[in-house]
Parts: sequence; C-alpha cells; structure tokens
Amino acid sequence: MCAHGARNVHETGSCSVIHNVLTVDIGNSRAKYGVFERGDDQVRPVAFSAVELRKQRDVAACIAEWAEDYEIESCVAAGSNPPVLDRLIDDWPAQLPVATSIRSTQAIPVRLAVDEPDAVGLDRVLNALAATKLCPGKNIIVVDSGTATTIDLVSAEGDFCGGTIFPGLRLSAYALHDYTARLPMIDMDAQQSAVPQLPGKNTEEAMRAGLYWGQLGAIREITDRMCKGPHERPILILTGGGSRLLWSHLPHARCVEALALHGLVLLAQ
Repeated sequence: MCAHGARNVHETGSCSVIHNVLTVDIGNSRAKYGVFERGDDQVRPVAFSAVELRKQRDVAACIAEWAEDYEIESCVAAGSNPPVLDRLIDDWPAQLPVATSIRSTQAIPVRLAVDEPDAVGLDRVLNALAATKLCPGKNIIVVDSGTATTIDLVSAEGDFCGGTIFPGLRLSAYALHDYTARLPMIDMDAQQSAVPQLPGKNTEEAMRAGLYWGQLGAIREITDRMCKGPHERPILILTGGGSRLLWSHLPHARCVEALALHGLVLLAQ
C-alpha cells in the first residue's frame, strides 16, 4: 500500500516527519518519475512511472495526472536532455510545489575523480550519489542500461572514478534498422517471456539474440575488468530500462529501479 502525505514515525525514541517527494529524471528517450517518502534518516520508494518522449510531448501534464494520487510536499527535477527539461520546468503543473531544478554536477555532493568533471552526465553522478547511500563504505559498480549503457566505478569513499559508455539495447536496435537496408526495427522494450535463444532461426530472432547477448557480454567483460585489483570486490548495482532483462544472468547484482531518482530525492529541499 502506498502512503500519502506526511506522518510521524517513532524509531528508538525519536520522532521524524515523513514527506512525499516527487522526483523527475528527463532522459534521452524517456521521462522517469517517482514518489519517495523521505524522513530525517530514511528514504523509501513508493511508486515509479515513465513516459516515452517520442509519444508524449506534454510531460508536465502526464506527471500532474499521475501525481494526483499522492500528497506531494516537494519536487526536484534533473536530466540529461536540457531542452525537454527546460520545457518541463516552464510547463510545471500549478497544483504541484515548485520544482527544484538540478542542472549541474556541482550541485551534487560527489567528488568527480576524472579528467573532465564538467563533462560527466548528471545521471551518472546521481547514480553514484544514490549508490553510496544504498551501500555506504563499499566499492560499487553501477550499470545503467538505458538508451546508452554506462558502467561506472564508485569508490568506498564515495568518489566517482569514471567508467565506460556504449550503445544500449534500444540505441543498438535503432542503429541496426537505420543503417541497413533490410533489417527490421526490433522493440527491445517489449516484455519477453524468455531470453533470446541461440542460434536465432530467423532475422528477428538473430537480431534480438545479438542485441541481448552482445550487451550482456560487454557488461560482463567490463565489470570483470573493473573488479580486478587489490581492493575489496565491488558491489554490482543494475538500473535503467534494460536492467530487468539482464538481471537473470548477473546473479550477484542488485537491481534498483530508477537509481538516479534515488539520488535526486537526496537533493530535495
């Protein structure tokens, strides 16, 4: 059951007020949003949703309608798609509290131990912030499988140490269709009852198998290499739209829906 509004929670003799926080992450292909309960010392996810940007231009209206089920006390938004984020803030629903807009990694309390800190995407840094909250004092590898797949290393001290970026399942499917004459468009977002079989017996099966197993193979190789070294083996966290598809073959991973939203709620006023 989802909790609505503010309530008092008593733990070990202390009293903290719980607020509902609405978070929004504008990506390249989807807008993801969620409601969290936030107290003095806890954050609990309540509900998540998403909308594809190519199918829905009025993201603000979608969020307003969805958020009617919750008494929202504060809102925070960010994203790797600045034009859509700008439009969202301009059209922000009047019935919701004014949204805090996070537009720079400097607003996120994570040290960026990389060559070009200003070039790191907001979503990657938000993932790092959330990961350190979920697994404090641990080395962490975050795999975010979205339009692009990012694999990033976060140190036990909470530093973002960089990582890799390569095409995700959706982007790879578009590339195969757009840059060939006869290959069809494969919907990698569609829910599949089973992972693709090898070998594929027709063009679509072969494409789906190549996309899935190629993505999984890249993730395994990169994370294995990141795990080598004198330090404690990192905890693996999966997030993003493709994470559920991949999770069954990464048994030691922890799957966290919308990890960047978990980071955003930590920045809410």
